[in-house]
Amino acid sequence: MLKTVELQGNYYEIGKGWGEVFRQEMNRIIMSELGLIAAYYGIDNATVIELGKKYLPAAQKYDPEFIEVLHGFSEGAGVSFDTIFAIRSVFDILCSGPPRQGMCTSLAVGASASQNGQVIIGQNIDWHPELPMALLKISWPNGVKQLALSMSGVWEYTLSAYAESSPFAIMSTLTVTPDTNPDIPVPISFIMNKASRQKRLENALEVFTNATSIMPSYLLANGAGKMIGIELGLHSHELLYPESDVLIHANHNISERFAARDAFLQFVPDSPFRYDRMKKLVAQNHGKITPKHVMTFLADHENYPKGICSHVDPESQLPPSATVASVVIIPEEAAMYIAVGNPCENEYERYHLKTD
Repeated sequence: MLKTVELQGNYYEIGKGWGEVFRQEMNRIIMSELGLIAAYYGIDNATVIELGKKYLPAAQKYDPEFIEVLHGFSEGAGVSFDTIFAIRSVFDILCSGPPRQGMCTSLAVGASASQNGQVIIGQNIDWHPELPMALLKISWPNGVKQLALSMSGVWEYTLSAYAESSPFAIMSTLTVTPDTNPDIPVPISFIMNKASRQKRLENALEVFTNATSIMPSYLLANGAGKMIGIELGLHSHELLYPESDVLIHANHNISERFAARDAFLQFVPDSPFRYDRMKKLVAQNHGKITPKHVMTFLADHENYPKGICSHVDPESQLPPSATVASVVIIPEEAAMYIAVGNPCENEYERYHLKTD
């Protein structure tokens, strides 16, 4: 059963409640997220935490409100601020660390592709098996209401709404396109969270286009029919526009400029297969796609164990990875469907974002 909690108040108070959700599981989270990096480098967790500190000055300048959230999280979870900050920076630290396997797959379909003329956006979240998850129902101080599926405080998958504006969702897949810029970047989890707290999709997209990062990629969609993708890389970005009212992404770059410098594809050779497989499934059902269809796509086992629905590969020498949750969102209905674990084995539950 997915743990759900309502959070409101100032940024610190929201963070404190968020941290309390994971307080009993923080030792496991620390060993999972920081322990992996420590084992790869042959160092201890304390040294990994020190590695994370180099991102702090940029993060403090970029989003002081979210820094307050993390200070609250620290108190609520009963861990040091430096520890939770390192956990929030895990993707940035991992960028030069151990390779991954079997990462995420996302899609968005628009009015002409769906049966009822609705936008549907979804994703499989592939990461460390049995990672603690929780659904946060957040009322942010700026008036934005949000459903946020939280991966142990590491990352969120969100549906956000403000007043009369159309609700919008953000999905993300890890891609890496490095350059030689020596500047220490803002942690990508800060950029993502700031975008999710915006009042409109257009404002969220502006957060991403203003970012200077080498990763990852995002799909955005709202209830008014707007869909767009964006890849961050080379400390710049490339926009992705729907084809036949469809957007699909996995763990390799699609834009020509970034594809030529893709540094992550070598570690996720199944990514092009998952991308092509999703394109095929969508094309076969174009014009009649419903949320149930999307759930079926996300449970697809072609190329098992590293298909769209990802399972642990017992023969792999890489750290284990599998689908830890699956999300399907209908922004127009302010509805989020979540299956915890592999969607081939677990039912989706419907959650509604109250916007009033």
